[in-house]
Amino acid sequence: MPRTETTNRTAPRRRTRTQRLTDRALALDPGLVKTDGALRTLVAVPAGMAVGYAIATAFGLPAILGVMIGAMPAFITCLVIVDPSTGWTAARTAAVLVPFVVALAGSIALQPFRLLELVLIVVLLFVQFAAASWGVWAADAAIVGFAGYLCGLLLPLPETSVVPLGLVVAGSLAVTIVVRLLFRPDPHRALLRTRRGFVARGSDVLEAAAAVLAAGAVGAAADDQRARRRALRRLGRARDRYHEIALTVDGMLAASGVDADTTAEELHRLVFDTHFAIDELGRAAGALVEQGAPSDVRHAALRAVTLVLRHGGSHGQEAAHTLLARYGITASAADDGSRTTAIVRRMAAEFADLRSAGLRWRELRDELPRHSAGVPFATPVILAGGRPAGAVPVVADAVAESPWHRWHLTASLRTAVHAAIAVAIVEPLALLLDGSRFYWGVIGVMIVLAGTNTTHERIRKGLHRGVGTVVGGAVGIVLVHLLGTTHPWVTIVLVCVLLAVGTYGFGGAYSVWAACLVVVLCQVYAFSGTFTDSLIPMRLAENLLGAAVAVLVSAVVFPIATRAVFRRAVRRQLVAVRAFVLALVGVEADDEADAADTTEADRASRQLRARSRAVDAATYQLDAVLRPMVRFPTGGPARADARTRTSLQAAATFAREAAGRLGSAPQDPPAALRGAADRLAASIAQLADGIVAGPRSATPPAVWVRVGDQLDEAVAAASGRPDERAIATAAHALGRIDEALALLADRHHATVVGAMSVGPGIIAV
Repeated sequence: MPRTETTNRTAPRRRTRTQRLTDRALALDPGLVKTDGALRTLVAVPAGMAVGYAIATAFGLPAILGVMIGAMPAFITCLVIVDPSTGWTAARTAAVLVPFVVALAGSIALQPFRLLELVLIVVLLFVQFAAASWGVWAADAAIVGFAGYLCGLLLPLPETSVVPLGLVVAGSLAVTIVVRLLFRPDPHRALLRTRRGFVARGSDVLEAAAAVLAAGAVGAAADDQRARRRALRRLGRARDRYHEIALTVDGMLAASGVDADTTAEELHRLVFDTHFAIDELGRAAGALVEQGAPSDVRHAALRAVTLVLRHGGSHGQEAAHTLLARYGITASAADDGSRTTAIVRRMAAEFADLRSAGLRWRELRDELPRHSAGVPFATPVILAGGRPAGAVPVVADAVAESPWHRWHLTASLRTAVHAAIAVAIVEPLALLLDGSRFYWGVIGVMIVLAGTNTTHERIRKGLHRGVGTVVGGAVGIVLVHLLGTTHPWVTIVLVCVLLAVGTYGFGGAYSVWAACLVVVLCQVYAFSGTFTDSLIPMRLAENLLGAAVAVLVSAVVFPIATRAVFRRAVRRQLVAVRAFVLALVGVEADDEADAADTTEADRASRQLRARSRAVDAATYQLDAVLRPMVRFPTGGPARADARTRTSLQAAATFAREAAGRLGSAPQDPPAALRGAADRLAASIAQLADGIVAGPRSATPPAVWVRVGDQLDEAVAAASGRPDERAIATAAHALGRIDEALALLADRHHATVVGAMSVGPGIIAV
């Protein structure tokens, strides 16, 4: 392999260990949202414990009872109540006092009526899942009420303890509100931290691009070829992670709480432009290597990338000049129309754009409001659990279009029915296994169904639960034997820290949360005098029993075929691409064209960048429903799905490229360009309907009409116009989208014809 030392004299900038760790933490947790939640839990839970201890002691109740009841509402509210407004956070936290105390008192009163207790668990769990579509207040009440009911069910308490325990709950919620007011979010600081994590992920892409360029020799030894493939895979993973954090940042900024303004729209543009520039640089580096660019060309690109890595994006213009100057003296530069020349020029343009975006980020930092609720803007990205929504909207579409839509069945109601039936089956089985702790099977059902939408997600979460239980049980048993009950303060500190760590992992690494929870439960059982070494294996068995029953019930009751969910995910992305195609010529999609009252945020959301971001979000949703439990190397349906995803991902890339180049639709585009966009949009709509109908549908096959001739006519008509380049860019994007989706249409048995070979009106939208 040729030596690269002379082309890489400028080493990547050296960051301190603290800076690297901080950047990594911000990249894993944009805005430190999960970290802030863990810190709130770390402070609120011991505060709730202290209040519970004081009130229990004053009323003559066992201290351990006050500590446990005091910790529960503090922990639950910190976990489930997340709101950008501190006022609404305090109000929602105070409001759950009534459902918690009522459920606690009800469960204590029902202790003599065992059968009624068990039936009521089924009802409460049904309400908990159904309330997800009733609004945040109802959802808060349902979740906290179920937790209160379990507390009363598990603790043998006299009815006379209801009043002091109600005071414990009230005191715990009061100190929780105080803690959350003291640790209220700072939107300005959170935005700066979010940007730093975003930049850290971008640096990962550039570092991976540099590694690809350094290992990109063609015809090298087998070891070097393996290194090249590893570098390309690493670059692909870095780009995927960067794509996810870009969507996350979009969604986080939009969820801040106040009306959008010009500053907010500028933030949207900067997120998109920075993401586009860095992603394009990574894609271009991979393209240079894959097409076998000469070593001197790769070294020129490597020098430019390392210059930005050393000095930051503000030196992007210098990197662009360096790249063009070094490339100009290579033999490849003599061919002005080669693909290598086009890639190098594209990289130079992206380096320059990266500099502009970096400078604007610095200017905007001083212009952002420091004491408001935040700086949001309209965005198509929806977050679920701090990450872009994956299968949630797709499954909602599938349920709405299922044979049971006449029953007004929604996704949340379907899950509620699954929960009720699964618990009704699990309870008697769990009673047979261990009558005193049958609720473990109930919790297994609840955990697997909560926050999951597909069979894959539910099986995966059940497995994570099992792994976490095994690891946590091993650690918990060792700690119980080491600490016993002779070091209560050590145990309290350990419990609080583990709950905080588990809260951090709750939204991403569920096995971490499960492990931390099991260690905490081992300590609780030790102090209650009911701990045995066989306790954890029994908990694991009942949890997995509940998980297995929940998965089986969800597959049998109101079933939704995996292929149906996949087809609707494809349709969602095609609809997003169609909206982008129409926006490219300044036309609104049909579902928005009739809107009479449009706000500034609505109009901003129709810009090309937002339309492209909607396509990216749909791609993320498609990936979420394409993850199989087992990947078969022989292919089969998975191979066909991969080809479908490749076509749709290519269309998303072309849309992002056009949005990044243009920013907004060309003014007064030629009639031929409008006609091509309309015809392409009609083909996309017909293809989407055909895919959802399925291959066995009685409807006639879709017809895909190629628009290449009309695009050529549009480019010719724009000759000499001031916006000729913009028209050419738009036509090029439409042509590439047409090419990518025509392949998809052919795979789905649509009739693909040339634009000049059919008469008018062949497609009816």
